[in-house]
Parts: sequence; structure tokens; C-alpha cells
Amino acid sequence: TETQSGGEPQEDLLGMDGMDPELAQALANKGICSMEDLAEQSVDELLDIEGMDEERAGQLIMTARAPWFEGQE
Repeated sequence: TETQSGGEPQEDLLGMDGMDPELAQALANKGICSMEDLAEQSVDELLDIEGMDEERAGQLIMTARAPWFEGQE
């Protein structure tokens, strides 16, 4: 049940802390191709990716959301 066809991971996703090329491609296969796409996900939505656990998913999502909070101090 694919809602979106897979794509290529964008540079911002590939360059994130904690990201590796295999994971970036796995995300892109789910239609998550950018940090913005990742920031909109929930931990549960990432848990079906091989090798993903709740802690790593949470860290990646928070890293992806960091630009949302920059400059709000």
C-alpha cells in the first residue's frame, strides 16, 4: 500500500545529523524526501523502516524540526 511513489532523498535530508544514505533512501521510498517531509512525520510512521527504533526516530524528527524553532528565542 504505497500512497506516494518513492523519490530521491534531497541534500538537506542526506546532510542531517544521524542520517546515513541507506536510511535517507528508505525514507525517500516512503515519499519522505526532505527535512520538511520528515519533520511532518510521527515516530510511529517511521518504525516500519528496517533498523529504526523509537529513540532514533524521535531524534531524527526533532533534528528535522529544528529549523522551525530557530529564531524563536
